[in-house]
Amino acid sequence: MANSTQQARNIDGSLALMGQAVLPGPVILVDDLVDSRWTLTVAAWLLRKSGSGEVFPVVLSQTGHDE
Repeated sequence: MANSTQQARNIDGSLALMGQAVLPGPVILVDDLVDSRWTLTVAAWLLRKSGSGEVFPVVLSQTGHDE
């Protein structure tokens, strides 16, 4: 995926909360590997849209172009 638009389209529709209740407090969002950061962005957006508090992303490993 050559650019951010393609990366965003790739994740579009791949995440959902499946009707589960979201508590109103803060959330620690853990991902094992991050490249474009779109997974974290979309997951955090879904959580906030469903009523969560602040979302704090934690990543175990990073790949990509930020060196």
